[in-house]
Amino acid sequence: MRSIVWLWLLVAFTSNAQAVDKLKVGLHPWIGYGAAVVARDKELFQKEDLAVETVTFAGSGSTLAPLVAGQIDIAFSSLHNLALTAGKGSDNLVAIFLLDTSNGADALVAAREIAATAQLKGRKVAVTVDEVNHMLLLSALTAGGLKPDDVQMVNMSAEDAGAALLAGKVDAAVTREPWVTRARATGGNVLFTSAHTPNLILNAAIVTKETFQRKGPQLAKLLRGIDAGHRFMSDKPAESKAILAKWLKVKPAEVDTLLAGDRIYGLGENRVLFGNQERPGPAYGSMARVAEFVKSRGLATKPIDPKTLLAPALAGD
Repeated sequence: MRSIVWLWLLVAFTSNAQAVDKLKVGLHPWIGYGAAVVARDKELFQKEDLAVETVTFAGSGSTLAPLVAGQIDIAFSSLHNLALTAGKGSDNLVAIFLLDTSNGADALVAAREIAATAQLKGRKVAVTVDEVNHMLLLSALTAGGLKPDDVQMVNMSAEDAGAALLAGKVDAAVTREPWVTRARATGGNVLFTSAHTPNLILNAAIVTKETFQRKGPQLAKLLRGIDAGHRFMSDKPAESKAILAKWLKVKPAEVDTLLAGDRIYGLGENRVLFGNQERPGPAYGSMARVAEFVKSRGLATKPIDPKTLLAPALAGD
């Protein structure tokens, strides 16, 4: 009788273990994914009966190809990369959750003698051409009454742009932390930041349309787990910063700087950003701006319908 009971318990345990849903998430080290990382390390996904495996990639743009190939279930990437992929003919991807937005982390910084964007006319500006920082520069130039042709754009990465500014090789740079702080420390002027253009630079959880249809319940669990991580960060900031410092391989004090320039979203914010069918939220405007930029730069070979790239149903659960 005892052996039968143990056999029943073993079968029940095995069945329950097999019943736990599993998802594989592709991401790169970035503070904006903090809620998901905290949820992973604090085992908040397990409370949703969900096993989440994270796979680390080099950058934001490197997660979408493995997603399309079926190697991962979800990719964390930017709306800009989503629009690029759609413009190249892959219309099979949708953003289901907005993870974060740059809120000052990306900035146009100039040498000490340049105090206003209008003074950049004819000057060299380092920027990553055709990427999100290029969009930020165009917004800054418009706000300063300049046209793109009014400046000499020098194409380089955000990190190299910051270094070039400090070395005096360019007059201004569109860069990110820690280069923004370093430029300030040497007398540089921050002329324009992503905080001036809310939700221009957005990152999202992206899936294929097939995954969205087949794994809706599992994806809803993932979003609830991320939301729990978002709440944990608010309730226990010190513990959360320690987790993020270890993940990003930076000092806890640097986490404070990174968090100050970024805004991480939970389910409540997503409901506002997505809105509803009668009154779509600002996420649709952000997606349209990104799609228009991609098209204007000649980066799209296929039409892009920004409305089809967002699938907000799960974020409303």
